[in-house]
Amino acid sequence: MAASRTEPFGEGVPFGDVRPVSRPRSHRASLPLSRARVRDRRFRDDAPPLSPSWYGKFNSPYYTKSHVEFRARVRAFVEREIFPNVHEWDEKKSLPLELYRKTYEAGILPGVVGAPWAGGMGNDLSVPAPERFDYFHELIILDEFGRCGSGGVLWGLLEGVHIGLPPVLNFGSEALRRRVGLNVLRGEKTICLCITEPWAGSDVANIRCVAKRSADGTKYVVSGEKKWITNGIWADYFTVAVRTGGPGMGGISLLVVEKTMKGVETKRMDCMGVWASGTTFVTFDDVEVPAENLIGEENQARSILHWSSYDRVGAVNADP
Repeated sequence: MAASRTEPFGEGVPFGDVRPVSRPRSHRASLPLSRARVRDRRFRDDAPPLSPSWYGKFNSPYYTKSHVEFRARVRAFVEREIFPNVHEWDEKKSLPLELYRKTYEAGILPGVVGAPWAGGMGNDLSVPAPERFDYFHELIILDEFGRCGSGGVLWGLLEGVHIGLPPVLNFGSEALRRRVGLNVLRGEKTICLCITEPWAGSDVANIRCVAKRSADGTKYVVSGEKKWITNGIWADYFTVAVRTGGPGMGGISLLVVEKTMKGVETKRMDCMGVWASGTTFVTFDDVEVPAENLIGEENQARSILHWSSYDRVGAVNADP
């Protein structure tokens, strides 16, 4: 069968990314002007695989002038604040905690918890959102920080917030959102996600960390262990999957455990790589947690953990 006649999306035809020559004029006319082809050679590296393709030979209907301006701002921050220090931070196996605050003040940190901006807490922050903020702005943040070449630095600075805070912002009470969420978004406190255990990693339904509710219903007593916890060594808050009911996913809840609570112990894990990410073994020894630190409803973690596919975006960017 004869091949149909085609023309390229942009300049050149690298691997046959094409459109039919004859397409209705209404297709182009229907795209908003802000979604017109966006190219900016500032973002093109000498090694093509390292360059966002939509700034070169390809076209994307999703990237606008807002994304171009935001990428330029994020790239400038990374090249100024991250690039010169990557080796030192990797060797020290830690990040300066003031870096979180700097990333907030640059208008970046609130952009790693999904849309809307800052998980809906943007009105309480001093840094504005990019125009028409969406998930592509967030992808730009992860993409640009990934250019530093250290998965440990990327995970250490952004991934704890990226995976640990959205459950609080999207399902926590207003009091929890304000007390925990705003502190983390402003870079004043840090957070991590605690799901994996020595005997249950991807098999979330079989976690053993237990939270028993007190007779008066005012608190939970948490006992168990968590392993491979990114940012755990310096985290102020832990978003913890605990067993509050029967076996399987139907018996799991999420609690915010705080570093200052008696019975919380963290030990750094000496891993082969991602040193600056603060990989940690966490032990909860009869930790008393107020019932108001419950995220969502008891035994309903299944409906909250659906975000786990979204957080893989950060993992992909950290593994060049």
